[in-house]
Amino acid sequence: MLSLQELNDERDIKLVYCNYCDIIDEKDFDRLTEVFTTDAVQDYRSSLGFVMEGTGPLIEGAHKHMGKGSNCGTTHHNVVNFRIQVSGDTAKAKVHYYAVHEGLNKHAGAIYSMWGEYVDDLVRTPAGWRVKNRLYRSILTEGPVVTYKDD
Repeated sequence: MLSLQELNDERDIKLVYCNYCDIIDEKDFDRLTEVFTTDAVQDYRSSLGFVMEGTGPLIEGAHKHMGKGSNCGTTHHNVVNFRIQVSGDTAKAKVHYYAVHEGLNKHAGAIYSMWGEYVDDLVRTPAGWRVKNRLYRSILTEGPVVTYKDD
């Protein structure tokens, strides 16, 4: 049986994922510090072909590829199937995601959908739980990639 602390930790970690969806969908990217540690490593090799270190580059990339002036309009991100294991001040989580993106500009009228999984290591910080390492596993996509600005 889980302790009250473990149940609270799981609930707080689930909220990290829900907040991530809200931050992305509201295009309030500067708030990604509420989800990731400042030195977080995000492994996007399965979908985008690179690894990113630090929250600063993540925020900058989100503004560029999904913010004003990009080909990405309204988005809707969802998280389900939480599998969370807490061990003191660290946790491991696997969470399925589904995300839909509206195309703008050259992709006006198009819809880009993604299904996949976040495989994360989280740490408890004074500000709450944060993702320290993320393996971003893209399993299936449909439609043109609309989340990139033409360079």
